[in-house]
Amino acid sequence: MSTPLLSALTLWAAPFFLVTTLVAAQEAPITGPAAPKASGKPHLTAEPSHVEFGDAFQGELLNQEVVVRNSGTGNFPLATIQTSCGCTAARIIGPDGTEYPTRGPGNEPILVLHPDEEMKVMVEFNTAGKSGDVSQSMKLHPADPSLEPLEVDVHIRVTKALQVTPAWLNLNKIPKTGPLEEIVLVESVEIGDWDITGFKNQTEGIPLPDWMQFEVLDQEGSRRRVRVSLGNDRPVGAISTRVAIQIDHERIKQVDFAVSAIVEPNVSFNTESSSFQDSVNFEHVNADDKVTRTIKVLNKDPSVPYMLEGVDILTSQKDFFETEIRTLDEGVSYEIDITVDGAIGAPFFRGSLVLRAEHPDLPSKMIPFHGWVQK
Repeated sequence: MSTPLLSALTLWAAPFFLVTTLVAAQEAPITGPAAPKASGKPHLTAEPSHVEFGDAFQGELLNQEVVVRNSGTGNFPLATIQTSCGCTAARIIGPDGTEYPTRGPGNEPILVLHPDEEMKVMVEFNTAGKSGDVSQSMKLHPADPSLEPLEVDVHIRVTKALQVTPAWLNLNKIPKTGPLEEIVLVESVEIGDWDITGFKNQTEGIPLPDWMQFEVLDQEGSRRRVRVSLGNDRPVGAISTRVAIQIDHERIKQVDFAVSAIVEPNVSFNTESSSFQDSVNFEHVNADDKVTRTIKVLNKDPSVPYMLEGVDILTSQKDFFETEIRTLDEGVSYEIDITVDGAIGAPFFRGSLVLRAEHPDLPSKMIPFHGWVQK
């Protein structure tokens, strides 16, 4: 190619090369120095390394700040903070001063603690129900299973400033209706002025039942009586509640006691058995005899009728049993006969009667039975 022709082509193509170069320069990302990435392994330290609350009164709510620092060369992704019991709680304050939850969403970390960063963990200890030397702990778990968690021990010596008697108010079996009152005594040691300001369920977020009422009978002195009243609308079944007595005192905020009972329905079933009160005992039956036992049903609250509808027999040898219902006062009292034939052929027999009725608390009632055949 001649030199004039090459010069002409160069002059003709130059603008295209210039435009292409400018466009490429605009589309290319502008990059600076790469952001430094933490390499190596993290290493967490806690200050203090051990939380020592020392001596405290039962009922005090205690707090201690722990500073956690990453003194290693790698990031620490914090997954969760766990405490060894419900009496110990933790709050997380991140390096930016933001409070974080103690567990991240799904498998995501709560936060990432970079090298030389610090965060604060507020350790809270509730001494309610504790006494003597108490040792607990909190543990910071990483999201990366290859990393080591950080554990901080918590220790406290708890003495009772307030004593509740009885500490466990066990009412055993009580009826569903009718007035029921008990006295609980709260006694103090030398703690200065204090007052009872209220009552709540020890379990946070669950209110005390409406039928459980409290009245402080004494406003002064080291001994304060509290009347516990259980109203008429008690639910049938087992009840168990831990009551927190709220205290107005500079150090003690609450003291607690337990209430338990088994609320029985207003309908009773008397099997006339001395050894097995809740079952029918045929004892020994001759092979050529028939033996009858009677169950007496009594409804103590006629305003809520117990309408007995029928009786079912649950046993593999049903043909050797008979039942009969006698209505003495409809909705109030009945007698139920159950008869076994000694020709049943088994040395030992057992089963259950199922009473079907129209009643809000006892639509069905199961009563077991058993006996021996004497040949």
